[in-house]
Amino acid sequence: MTHIYVFNIALFAACGYAFWCGGSPERLTAAVFLIAAAASYARPDGALDRVQLSLLAIDVATLAGLVVIALMSNRFWPLYVSALQLLTLAIHGVKAYEPDLPYWMYVSANGKLAYPTLILLTIGVLRHRERVARSGVDRAWSSAISRNCLPEHRGLTLKL
Repeated sequence: MTHIYVFNIALFAACGYAFWCGGSPERLTAAVFLIAAAASYARPDGALDRVQLSLLAIDVATLAGLVVIALMSNRFWPLYVSALQLLTLAIHGVKAYEPDLPYWMYVSANGKLAYPTLILLTIGVLRHRERVARSGVDRAWSSAISRNCLPEHRGLTLKL
């Protein structure tokens, strides 16, 4: 049970730092992480001998959100976070292929990949702050679509 408290502290610390000091990609990533964590805690417990479909659905939705952020942002770290999330999906594939995989191994492998994503988010916020301190601005979004769609490019600030 201690590992759950440790993870929640790390999650809220990293996401709070992103909301407090990060740019739009960092804030959106933090929101995706918090929504995924809340959905994971709220989901019904499934059978221990097969892939947890509710957890798989949450991980697919999380990957989709992270990939959109990675494709539209002007940062490299979201690509790495998306790759780690793809590994999380691969663990579901391993469990589907090998149903005899012990449950604790399935769950702990899924959980352990969350820590590097929080570290990458924190590093992303630190790098954002460095760029803002150095040049006074840090362009968050790279594509023409995002520049026309996001509120911060129309004179508004995106607050989450």
